[in-house]
Amino acid sequence: VSTQSTGTLNELIRAQSRLSHLTDKYNMNFYRGRGGPPRGPRPSPPRQPGYGGPPLPPDMIYKSFDPTECKNLFQQVTPAKPDTELSKAILDKNQELTPSAEELSKLQEQVTKLTSIVDNLVVSPEPEIDVEEVRVVGSFKKGTMLAGHKTADIVIILKHLPTKEDTTKVMEVLTNKLNEQQATKTGVSSAATDSGFTYTCCGNTLRVFLTTLPSNTTETIDKEKHIKLDHLKNSLAAIRHARWFEENAFQSSIRVMVRLLKDFKRRIPFFRNVNPWTIDLLAHHSALGSNLSVPMVFRRCLQLLAAGILLPGSASISDPCEPGFVKAHSFMSYEEQDELACGAQTLLRALANGGFKEVLGVKGARVVTFDTPAMFNGVIVTPSKLAYEKPSETELMDTSGS
Repeated sequence: VSTQSTGTLNELIRAQSRLSHLTDKYNMNFYRGRGGPPRGPRPSPPRQPGYGGPPLPPDMIYKSFDPTECKNLFQQVTPAKPDTELSKAILDKNQELTPSAEELSKLQEQVTKLTSIVDNLVVSPEPEIDVEEVRVVGSFKKGTMLAGHKTADIVIILKHLPTKEDTTKVMEVLTNKLNEQQATKTGVSSAATDSGFTYTCCGNTLRVFLTTLPSNTTETIDKEKHIKLDHLKNSLAAIRHARWFEENAFQSSIRVMVRLLKDFKRRIPFFRNVNPWTIDLLAHHSALGSNLSVPMVFRRCLQLLAAGILLPGSASISDPCEPGFVKAHSFMSYEEQDELACGAQTLLRALANGGFKEVLGVKGARVVTFDTPAMFNGVIVTPSKLAYEKPSETELMDTSGS
């Protein structure tokens, strides 16, 4: 070997050594964070330079595939089919799910009566009833109520920790004042609940929830005396949800999507475990972007669910009303998450092959099955199979023991 070749080889060896040192340093900084001793999984042995960064730790979250964001990376092979029929079917379904003006006005009349009474209690309080304010929340406030629901949610904030006796007192006072304003006493009833009470008149129901100021939730709560802390926090969260939705969900396609997903919740078994707030966030996330029509939002929502946006390990949708990073589907079990993604894949296949009437549940259309294959426009759609297998008790004991 010549002297020149030997010198070149030595330079390459030294360069490789420097790269290996930098790679090790990068690996340690990756796991170290902003300083201090390493935390979490240890880095794997040094790898050859030029083969990417350090391996991902096992708890690293991923961003689910979104065809709408990646449409520029995939060339359109055939011209896109017009969504005229799908758009008409969605708008007709939305019209079917939307309450009539008369239905809304009658419920609004009962809501106005109750809120006016509570506002008067703020100015002229009753003995032992110190009300801070009253807020209308839920689907009635957001404008996403389904036809026939006839229920409005109202949160009353007290200045102290509400007790079970407070529930009885507030219910008696408000019920008596409401009955005085009703034109008819037929069909009027009230009943106490764990978090407040319900009031029904002329087929319309007001669900009243009692809570307190956020600063009071840190006080000691007597389980036998006070309303449970979870109920108090849920009522406060409902106020935040209504405010956020009013400020951010200004697109009409979002409310259309919320109604469609709520109809899914009534018709499709795997959607029953999704709560209303997750539906709101999913509809809002699906509508993000420019120039997205209602059919595009509907299709994108199913694509996101089918791609695993609400599966374990997914970056999911961050709850904007909670501090830190809280996933929108954190309340769902692994089985429920798997069923949701699995069912969405089947619906998406049916939709891709012209089965939009079956997916939307149009009157006269057959019901989509999730256990047997079905044919759509000459294409056989086979339902997806569940992937999650619940570990046995023996496996759980072995895992905890190790």
